Amino acid sequence: MKRQLPKLNRIVVKIGSSSLCKNNGEIDPNRIQSIVNQISSIRNRGIQVVLVSSGAVAAGQHLLYANGTSIENKQAAAAIGQPVLLSTFQNYFETHNLTIAQILLTHDDLHDRARYLSARNTLGILLDHNIIPIVNENDTVSTEEIQFSDNDFLGALCTNMVNADLFIILSNIDGIGEQDPTINPETNIYNTLIIDEVEQLKKIFPKNKPNQLSRGGIFTKLEAPVMAAQYGIPTIIANSQTPSILLKIINNENVGTYVQPTETKLNSRKAYIAHAIKPKSFLIIDHGAAQAIKTNKASLLPSGIIKTEGSFSRGDGVICIQENREEVARGIVEYDQDEINLILGKQSSDIESILGFKHHRGIIHRDNMVIIKEY
Repeated sequence: MKRQLPKLNRIVVKIGSSSLCKNNGEIDPNRIQSIVNQISSIRNRGIQVVLVSSGAVAAGQHLLYANGTSIENKQAAAAIGQPVLLSTFQNYFETHNLTIAQILLTHDDLHDRARYLSARNTLGILLDHNIIPIVNENDTVSTEEIQFSDNDFLGALCTNMVNADLFIILSNIDGIGEQDPTINPETNIYNTLIIDEVEQLKKIFPKNKPNQLSRGGIFTKLEAPVMAAQYGIPTIIANSQTPSILLKIINNENVGTYVQPTETKLNSRKAYIAHAIKPKSFLIIDHGAAQAIKTNKASLLPSGIIKTEGSFSRGDGVICIQENREEVARGIVEYDQDEINLILGKQSSDIESILGFKHHRGIIHRDNMVIIKEY
């Protein structure tokens, strides 16, 4: 299948720690200079670039002379490494008369709708003023596993926030082959993949241990393109060490692994619910409710809820699962957990007599719900 890139007005480039740092974590200025030179050439073609960069923790660990894995140690390492990383980028971008801006985000920033929109607006203004945003996770204050799961995930979210036309993931691999190349090197092909094949590759690579610098692995190299595909955005996964790799991608050369968009695209609101919200709580629903949601795209009513798990309030994201733990949908609840516990299994007509009030959009309205098959 021949890859078909859309007209490129705006792209998101994610580059991993192993592509920016030496094996000991020290930042490699030659690698950064190469990336900057290529981005400058892309900007000269009138294409806007958002750079999602890892490397702060790795660079800080090198300077801190510490290799501990505690969250506190990573926070300290990020505090040291972030300005080193950004100053290196700035020095090279200045040679091209380009200005950069630093955007540090945590998952809470994207979990909160108002902060999500604020981040999106900030990125838009920077791009409109020909400034190159460099986005990274705010590792100095991130406390929950100090990561989104990987900056690939953050990059995929950024593609939706800035309405990008292409998502590029630069790593230390040439792409993702159809089989493990250590088993049969001849089958290690990095050409076009479609979304179904990406799902199959998750079974081929069910577990992957990250190296000492990178925090991701094969799984996030697949999860992030799946997200971007559902936003209607193609992804190319390629090796940052390939000479002029970004320019080759922009010129539509057959390099790396190409993941095409899905036919059904999530709108901005549904994309936010599906991926920006990080649910920690569950609504266990019965089979009838699950079928109504999946088949008829119905709202979730109290009569279909068996029980709740976790802790949540009105406006929080929750995951709807069946008793066998199969996920059906995720969405934003209209009631607090205590209120749902009082009305679960009841008819909608009984809500007001039990609670003394009633919201008219059900427990989760279909406009605030993403069905599992949709994302």
